Amino acid sequence: MAFSIDKAILQGASRGESAALTKLVAALEPRIERQLLRYPLSEEDRRDLAQSTLVQIIRRVGSFRGDATFSTWLFRVTANEALMMMRSQRRHRARLVDGIALEDLANVPSANEDAAGEGADATAAQSERDAIVRNALEELPADYRDVVSLHYHQDLGLQEIASRLATTESAVRSRLHRARSRLRTILERAAVHEEEAAA
Repeated sequence: MAFSIDKAILQGASRGESAALTKLVAALEPRIERQLLRYPLSEEDRRDLAQSTLVQIIRRVGSFRGDATFSTWLFRVTANEALMMMRSQRRHRARLVDGIALEDLANVPSANEDAAGEGADATAAQSERDAIVRNALEELPADYRDVVSLHYHQDLGLQEIASRLATTESAVRSRLHRARSRLRTILERAAVHEEEAAA
């Protein structure tokens, strides 16, 4: 719903007058919080966003020219802040998933190998990443897991895998493609859980 702010408050806030700023924040905070409920964010993220949006409004209030209504301007600033945070979180999740890259599967000990001895010198972070990938592999159906293991851990080509599994090369290619896709989904989900646990 459209609303307006008294021009004297806007002018005072743009000059940094504390009374005007206090009135502006009191008027805007509940509206910003209501708008942020539309976005799929955690409660903590919403609180942070409400604060960062208020900071942006206070910093930019002098640039409000009245071409649109103040409520439209506020809506845009709030939406921009929320979308920037969501993009940043998506990039962060993508980095987590890429950090546990499918291309690195060859370096991850398979579940039936003794990872303890091999990982003694590994960093805690690397060991944790390896565990996440091993758990993801365990979630795959057996036929997908077999193909991934033969391709990445035993370094077999598609034709060799097809011979060993008594199937066609195209079936192996298809299973490997589906296994990678499924693994990416599992790893993305793990990244989201990790992010939520850290919050």
